[in-house]
Amino acid sequence: MDKFSKKNIDKTDFFAGDDGITIDKLLLLIKESEYYQNVLNYFQIEENDTTKINIPGSKTLFTILNLSNKKLRKEDIKVELQNIKFDYSSKFGIVFNNIQENEYLKNKNINSLKAYPIHSAQKDFFSNLYEIDKYASKLLNNGFKDILDYNLELLKQKKKHQRKYRLIHDTEVDIFYLRAIVSTDRYYNYDNAFTVVIALLKLHLEMLTSKVDYELQFFEYNDSFIRLYFKTSELKELKGIGYLENTLLVSNDEIKREALRFSNICTIRYVDSNKNEQRLFIKPKDIKTKVITIPHGTGVEKAFLNLDDFVKSTENFEKLFKEVETITKIQNHNQIVHLVKSKINNSNTDEIKKFKSELTKVLLVDIKTTTQLLETFNKLVFLEGLEIDAKEYLRYILYEALINRK
Repeated sequence: MDKFSKKNIDKTDFFAGDDGITIDKLLLLIKESEYYQNVLNYFQIEENDTTKINIPGSKTLFTILNLSNKKLRKEDIKVELQNIKFDYSSKFGIVFNNIQENEYLKNKNINSLKAYPIHSAQKDFFSNLYEIDKYASKLLNNGFKDILDYNLELLKQKKKHQRKYRLIHDTEVDIFYLRAIVSTDRYYNYDNAFTVVIALLKLHLEMLTSKVDYELQFFEYNDSFIRLYFKTSELKELKGIGYLENTLLVSNDEIKREALRFSNICTIRYVDSNKNEQRLFIKPKDIKTKVITIPHGTGVEKAFLNLDDFVKSTENFEKLFKEVETITKIQNHNQIVHLVKSKINNSNTDEIKKFKSELTKVLLVDIKTTTQLLETFNKLVFLEGLEIDAKEYLRYILYEALINRK
């Protein structure tokens, strides 16, 4: 569904004159968060603080995420298996009965609802139910609904089975979706809104103390995932090519990966053959580029303590520059192209396999200079129709080919 697909918002899509946002407006994103007071305490701010966060792109980011959160409301409910049944009208859905603890649903007088699984939620639901996902999938595909219902009733008789389910309520059309199953006792909801607020407040603080400027270049997001790419004012010259910019990636996956992560990636700034300034983003896999990592299982007190590790960003940039500087000595450019082509041809990533032919066509060129190499790789990453996850994968393999030569 398009409403749940990952979207890319580029700098060219930002509001005209977007030069930042005030703290009090930014805080509206997490006004209902259970961690609201923790944020105020850690950053030593008041909720009516009108101080300006001078990070271009912040206002656009706030507006888009705020609208998304209002349209797609996320709620967690704890439900026993005894209060669950399946509904096959129109399409497969899971009915949750006797919902009493959730305040949002209680205020709407909703005690029972049908939710349609999205993303991997259906597989996860059945996998969590004694790993019957493959069995359940085959029953559904063959129309054996009665057998699936019978299995559900048998399982209800065996023992209690309570889980916490993440629902998404599309408020515009009043439809509920099942997004995921989350831990009942080891999950802290550091969501996209929390990530954006923490990122902008932390970078604002860094700008005041380190004199480094930050600017949002673009961001990628969906209902439970976000990546923010911040350009910094830290630059190092790559002789004969251009500059390496220190770029900070702030990412979050509310469901399966690290909850809140700051890490360094590489941005090579160069002038193309048409005399236009361009940027190529490449991303090392090495763990040393991590600045901050706060998993969903990390308690609130420790999570905020982890934010003090931010100093690593500058250190990482120094290390990355020494690695990236080796591209100034590339002599056999076509060898690098061959490496990338081999990685694409051997990839098991579905999205890469889907576009394998188009991607390898981009690489059917004779490269003479490093600038031509960077131009070609940018065409690769921005191939029309390529999904965000595929672009992320390409950034990894470009780094390996350009820097590690493997």
